[in-house]
Amino acid sequence: MSADTTIENPAVMWHLSSMLDEIAQGVAEEGLPLAVHIARPSLASQFVVSTIGRGTLPRTAQNGTWNGKRIRPCSTDWKVVPQNRLRAELEREVRGPIVTALGNRLEESASRQAAMTDRGETADAVLRSVDGNLTVSPIADWQLDDVWTFLALFGDGCARPFPSPVSAGSIERMLQLYRDGNEGTCGVVLGDAGSRAACGSRFGCAFCCVSGERDRSMESMVNEPHHAHLGGLNRFRNYLLATQWDLGRRELVGRKLSPSGHVRVRPDVLSYAERINLLRYLLTLDALEAERAEQHDADLASGMIPDTPTNRDLCSVQFEMVSPRQLVAIDFFLSMHHYAPHAFPALSIWYEVHRLGRRYPVPAVERFRPVHIPTHGWFKVGAWDADVPVDGLRDYSAESWNPYRHPERAGRFAQTTAGERIVWHDEGDHLAVDAEAACGFVTCSFDHAWYARAQHFHAIDSARFWLNEAFVTLPRGQSQRYQEMAKRGQYFARLAERLNFTPAEFDRYLIEQAVRCPGEPDGTVDAGQLDLFAMAA
Repeated sequence: MSADTTIENPAVMWHLSSMLDEIAQGVAEEGLPLAVHIARPSLASQFVVSTIGRGTLPRTAQNGTWNGKRIRPCSTDWKVVPQNRLRAELEREVRGPIVTALGNRLEESASRQAAMTDRGETADAVLRSVDGNLTVSPIADWQLDDVWTFLALFGDGCARPFPSPVSAGSIERMLQLYRDGNEGTCGVVLGDAGSRAACGSRFGCAFCCVSGERDRSMESMVNEPHHAHLGGLNRFRNYLLATQWDLGRRELVGRKLSPSGHVRVRPDVLSYAERINLLRYLLTLDALEAERAEQHDADLASGMIPDTPTNRDLCSVQFEMVSPRQLVAIDFFLSMHHYAPHAFPALSIWYEVHRLGRRYPVPAVERFRPVHIPTHGWFKVGAWDADVPVDGLRDYSAESWNPYRHPERAGRFAQTTAGERIVWHDEGDHLAVDAEAACGFVTCSFDHAWYARAQHFHAIDSARFWLNEAFVTLPRGQSQRYQEMAKRGQYFARLAERLNFTPAEFDRYLIEQAVRCPGEPDGTVDAGQLDLFAMAA
């Protein structure tokens, strides 16, 4: 079992996929009772959907600290949770407990040794973790030299102590990755004294902002000709880190409604405009990579470059950071945003990049300094009815046409858990998008006629479309949550329209009209105090 965060370093992911294919093939040839599984985060948790679709701030060293301790919730959301979910599914399938073998080693670091000792991890005993899972760490006592010696044995086809499906070529490719990530040097023995130390290379997600000011391994890799195509991904990562304290790239509307009918006015999520920028940058990188692969294939066929295994690999597209499935999920969320100007906002950008040829290079931005995050107060919306009407995800047109367009359905519409009527939709375990249908619609159906027509419809119409046409499946029992999300976006969109405000004017209006309490240092109150304050007023 392995984990794919969906934003792995493409070169590392390519290597991992090749190794897993070798393992799967070897298992099949030997008839062994083994299977290969890859755990991925839920669609809503994936970086491009969470950050671009929902506006979640990228994880950095600054916002990855809690009570003085460094935490990595991204690692939990993208690796631990998906693997635990997969383990639970496998346990139900085999109707018994599963023991997970981990590669933890006591010698890795002082902190790792302390944690392993505290948990009681050993090489020959199964341990039940705090979350109830069974684990064992077979190489707990290995030194670094043991690891590299073992790999060296399998890198030589003649010296292998026992058969392995992993080829010598895969071992060499792994060593080359470490060399590429460490400025071309990755000897196991370092220094005149012959002291052994780990490689300087440390690979993580392509957009990892927790690792520090620079991603030195990626920077080293892109200096190699066969990894130069990863340069744009590193620029995107640096852009995320440089702009994390630019509050002008954040929006003010809070996500939660207090019992007294107020939402917090505070810049703690990415603004709609910034999400659009990020989507443009990533889609441009995807388009450029497709063009690079096509040109590389032509150069190889014409003899302009030598016919080598590496060059043959580079004829294939090495990454796609925004898949059609993810794009539909992003469009679904952006369609419910109050600043979305028209229907299918994300698909329109995809069309502009992939069909109209527009390009949006990642800009070089001077790093913003850390600043205080102000809370401007609380803005009264009532039950999303204080100043303008809303109907959220209800689709009157679909209710009229569904008996004719979808006669197989039991009903024309759906109801939320709170009894509100909304557009018909499917439900499942998680937010999901039909990958095949999404690919067909994005790459084939969404033509210039769709692109032009989308400009004349409200943004919320595309959110309803994705649900009614079964492209998007909502989590079971959470339809009211998405209805509240839609009503929030629709409320502020209609209020800005009523007041005839631009986004900048509307942001100033939110700050000016926010409820404040004079007794607080920053003039604001928390939700509990707000309810008492509102009743007293």
